[in-house]
Amino acid sequence: MIKRVLVPVDGSDEANIGAHYAVSLAKRCGATLLGLHVVDIKLLEGPLLRDISASLGTAPYVNYQGNIAMILEERGKAALKAFEDACKDAGVPSKTEQVTGIVTRAILEKGELADLIVMGRSGEHGPWLEGLVGSTTEAVVRRARQPVLITAVAAFKGSRFVVAYDGSHHANKAVQTAATLAAEWRMDCHVLAVGGKKVAALLEEAKAYLQAHAVAAQYVTREGDPSEAIVAYAAECQADLLIMGAYGHTKVRELVVGSTTAYAVNHAPCPVLLTR
Repeated sequence: MIKRVLVPVDGSDEANIGAHYAVSLAKRCGATLLGLHVVDIKLLEGPLLRDISASLGTAPYVNYQGNIAMILEERGKAALKAFEDACKDAGVPSKTEQVTGIVTRAILEKGELADLIVMGRSGEHGPWLEGLVGSTTEAVVRRARQPVLITAVAAFKGSRFVVAYDGSHHANKAVQTAATLAAEWRMDCHVLAVGGKKVAALLEEAKAYLQAHAVAAQYVTREGDPSEAIVAYAAECQADLLIMGAYGHTKVRELVVGSTTAYAVNHAPCPVLLTR
């Protein structure tokens, strides 16, 4: 049951998309939104300020630190005010908070008492990422204990979702989440397994769990590269949400050349809900 949703905001277009999605989601499930802006302490105390001060021939942090801190805090207040107004217009209860710290760490700490974290696909540096997930988003996904929903669309649609299943521990969590959402949100459930001969056995595991929870689902198999097959099927069935584990079996490969999870987040035609 999702009743408290953390929404990091930084004023960027991408973060605003995440915020608007969270608002529409909260209306659907009756949740309270927690808007969070983190003033990045690295911008206040990092080597960049020291380098600027040295190049200008001034003592480090004289004037510059105070001015930059004020600019960052005002920008955060503006982002939170816009978030608060969006929640008020939609009739969604909300709270806001601004903190100073390491961005990822602050999000993770505040997320410990949330049921879900909703983030835009990328943040303030989104224009340079060409639609790819941002470093902060990736770091939160890798370390968060709570489910994290990554979106590049602003409106929640609750018709159909796909669960990507590979038999891993995190995929099992995805199936458990799917059972809850199918009951609460009344969405059609599709379970997808990609691979060879073992795929049928994998689907039987997921089917046994979902049937025990009275969830009617369609069970689908595909061959080929899991990353591409998952994204292709989500597009094929016009899914409104893709649910999958944050990691699969090949953790070493994920760290070296990028995971199925990362590919899905960057290329899926719908929001992606990642479980751990």
